[in-house]
Amino acid sequence: MLVQLLDPDPILRDDPVRPSISPKRRVQGKNRSVYAWIEDRQICAIVCMTHDVFIPTTEKDLFQLDWELPDKAILYSVWSYKKGSASKLVQALVKKIQKTFWLRVVTMSPKTEMARNFHLKNGARLLQENKTTVNYEY
Repeated sequence: MLVQLLDPDPILRDDPVRPSISPKRRVQGKNRSVYAWIEDRQICAIVCMTHDVFIPTTEKDLFQLDWELPDKAILYSVWSYKKGSASKLVQALVKKIQKTFWLRVVTMSPKTEMARNFHLKNGARLLQENKTTVNYEY
């Protein structure tokens, strides 16, 4: 089940992708949100997202401004506690965003084979490679 986390939960400190971003920064601000995939009353996966008007290429780019009319949902961190849960989470969230908000869904992913395989397996396409990150689009 897809659930939005509204408070800076300590579980957000577990992020292996972007550990330098505080839990508070992930949820505070009108264009920031965190979603969890819940099964059997346990958090199985987390995704952090911001809404923007441009495609970020660095962590610094993620929180520049809170735009009035963002046209992109940027998934910047995904991690899982249970095999297969991150895929379920991303697929459910992408479907919700595209159906409800009509936003482009773009990632700001690390340049790793694991991230590449994950996003391509889940239906994303390579959008652009940057110096230290890669953007995929769903």
